[in-house]
Amino acid sequence: MKLLTFKLKGSNRLGWLMDDGQTVLSSDPDDINMPQSIMDLIKRGPYARNQLMSSKTTLESFNLEELKLLDPIVPGGIFCVDSNYPDPAAEKSLGSPEHPTLFWRLPRNHVAHGEPLMVPVRSNSLDWAGELVAVIGKRGRHIETEHALHHVFGYSIYNQGSVREYQIHTSQFGLGNNFHASGAFGPVIVTADEFGDPYQHEIQTHLNGEQVQNASISLMSHRIEDIIAYISSSMELQPGDIVCTGTPGGVGADNKPPRYLQAGETVEVSISGIGKLSNPVEAEPTDLNAVACSC
Repeated sequence: MKLLTFKLKGSNRLGWLMDDGQTVLSSDPDDINMPQSIMDLIKRGPYARNQLMSSKTTLESFNLEELKLLDPIVPGGIFCVDSNYPDPAAEKSLGSPEHPTLFWRLPRNHVAHGEPLMVPVRSNSLDWAGELVAVIGKRGRHIETEHALHHVFGYSIYNQGSVREYQIHTSQFGLGNNFHASGAFGPVIVTADEFGDPYQHEIQTHLNGEQVQNASISLMSHRIEDIIAYISSSMELQPGDIVCTGTPGGVGADNKPPRYLQAGETVEVSISGIGKLSNPVEAEPTDLNAVACSC
């Protein structure tokens, strides 16, 4: 199943995207017996998915292009892997480290499909980075590698936007990956059974229609199951957590001179079997009150 979240008449709705790529089915939001969100679907387990499938002919139908898409879920934790593909732009290979290099993002600093990425006021070095996301569906601690993929509910797409200037301020580069509206997540979550073997899929990124990234997911240095096992050796992974599994070469910083996102551009990340995450790029408002909270 391809699942999404959309807003209609002030309410967030669970959507099921059909094979035609346009038709979205949704259950009655007043029917408490039916799953009402992707997180609800995850928590209720396979029975809830069977409910949706058995009710297919009675669900409301919408056109995808007419819907306002939201983040598929609001993740409890966003675990990100750095340098997880061979880098063709590197002058020499330093070899694969024994353990994946991890950092964290805050969910409030990414946007949904179709929403603008923001080039920050403080820097013009916002870079793109297309990544496969593994969505955790089953909690676990000390997960064995051979069982790790059983903890994955499904897969999605992330654009791991990084402000490179801030990344190199110190050895701790998390701040550079947490600028306001610097990343994107979505548009759908494809259940693991439909996505199949993740290593049979391809990832591409296009900037203004020009291909800038293209790789097989099989090229990962640290496989998804190894990453999940490693994270769970430290803490319990919970349903709704997401793991961003790293980006292949072809990011803006690989160019000589570097090429970064500019207002007016469009960046699209595609993964076979999932679809396309597309976002326009805008300049962050210089009036900071435009993005500040009202307290």
